[in-house]
Amino acid sequence: MRARIHSIATYLVYAGLLALIIGLGLYLVTRQFNTVVEVLLGLGLVLIGLFIVARPEQVKQALTGRTARYGGSATLMSVTLIGILVLVNFLGNRHHKRFDLTASKEYSLSPQTIQILAELKEPVDITAFFTASYYYRQEADDLITEYLYHTNKLNYRVIDPELQPGVARQYGITRDGTMLFQQGDRRQEVYYPDEKSITTAILKVTQAETKTIYFITGHKEHDPEGTGQGSYSTVRQALLDENYQVSTLNLATITDTVPVDAAALIVAAPQIPFSDKEAETLRAYLDGGGKVMFLTDPTLPNVLGNDYLAKWGFRLRDDMVVDPVNAFFGDYLTPLVSRYPYSTITKDLGGLSSFFPVARSIEPMAELPDGAITNRLIETGQNSWGETDLQNRQLSNDKSADAQGPLVLGISAERTDSGGRLVVFGDSDFAANEVLNTVSGALGNKDLFLNAVNWLTEEEILISISSKPADVRQITPLTGIQQRLILYSSIGIMPLVVIVAGAWVWWNRR
Repeated sequence: MRARIHSIATYLVYAGLLALIIGLGLYLVTRQFNTVVEVLLGLGLVLIGLFIVARPEQVKQALTGRTARYGGSATLMSVTLIGILVLVNFLGNRHHKRFDLTASKEYSLSPQTIQILAELKEPVDITAFFTASYYYRQEADDLITEYLYHTNKLNYRVIDPELQPGVARQYGITRDGTMLFQQGDRRQEVYYPDEKSITTAILKVTQAETKTIYFITGHKEHDPEGTGQGSYSTVRQALLDENYQVSTLNLATITDTVPVDAAALIVAAPQIPFSDKEAETLRAYLDGGGKVMFLTDPTLPNVLGNDYLAKWGFRLRDDMVVDPVNAFFGDYLTPLVSRYPYSTITKDLGGLSSFFPVARSIEPMAELPDGAITNRLIETGQNSWGETDLQNRQLSNDKSADAQGPLVLGISAERTDSGGRLVVFGDSDFAANEVLNTVSGALGNKDLFLNAVNWLTEEEILISISSKPADVRQITPLTGIQQRLILYSSIGIMPLVVIVAGAWVWWNRR
């Protein structure tokens, strides 16, 4: 019997190893230590044991011989390497970290978004309705992956409305590419996967409070509900997208004070002066800690009055800004701004240009009154001036009468005693439909307006959460000499170096 086992010992050890491998494989796949796994592992151990009993001398020689020593060293090194790889993967799984090596951090979320995700208390369900042919599907998946990396409060799933039309109808989805955000009974739909849209949607479904912005009416201001070129319907929609409620308010019709739910008032270039009662109501609102954005243009009435604005640290000049160097498409009366003084409102507008059609300048006071803090938002170039001769169509820089650049076109101010906040722009058309909808490159105008509103309402976390454009890097065509250098070095010089090195080694060892 022993002779019989000795003759087939080699096959027994191979069969035993195979049984062990299959048994371990089944356990790793199923994660169940069932009867099949037990039988295979037991059978493998028995067969290997029979091999040891049948050929003890061969086993002893294998364990103590020269081959075993070298093989043992190689095995130890292999086991050590495998152990290191397992440890690295284990640590990477427990403490994973992603790195964005792009120059513009194209695949990184803004600090504001990361803060919002860190403060999530309840889960948010994200259901993406993407067909297989949806163009931005991979882009959306990659972006959501970044969100999931920073929080475990997001639940993400993808549904193909063509394969599951009943589910799409259940959620009321009719458009391919819709991303539905839900928390409780609140829901918000997003139609394009960018950071600003997704973060805003998360805020909308997680914030119980919705702040109200009132546009003052009754004095021929820009209409937030109109669709004409001079209306403000574009910025109104942008405010709605930022989770604000937007309404209108006529100061002449209110009996006492501004509605208590007003997060901020926007006075968009009134062409008719306020009555004394309306002006007093607006000033009282500011003195009581209210928040106001006042936009004006040259020759329009200063409804707050320079005496009152001086309490905030600045005044409005009666001029028209001329900037012959930094002009939008050569229009001297439309200053173009691409660099901004540092402030909470403008700190993230780098790379975005803004322009201001026909603006008046703002004069910051040399000494601020007690309790006032101001920040310049927009400044023109060194060669600009404030034209005070508004009747003469011939532009001329009268240095004795005209303010010299750089001139301030926008300013923010707050009172430390009351908590009131005020933003004033010397131009109102920069936020009109005509500019935002028809002029290419007006992204800075829109972001500037929204950032100012967010600062007024103390929603600074929303400032500058904007989509990152792809970092396009073009390859400069190679010259003929460069092409030939690369070609000949690849097929000639590099192989020749290897041949010479080999010949040198052979010559020294022959």
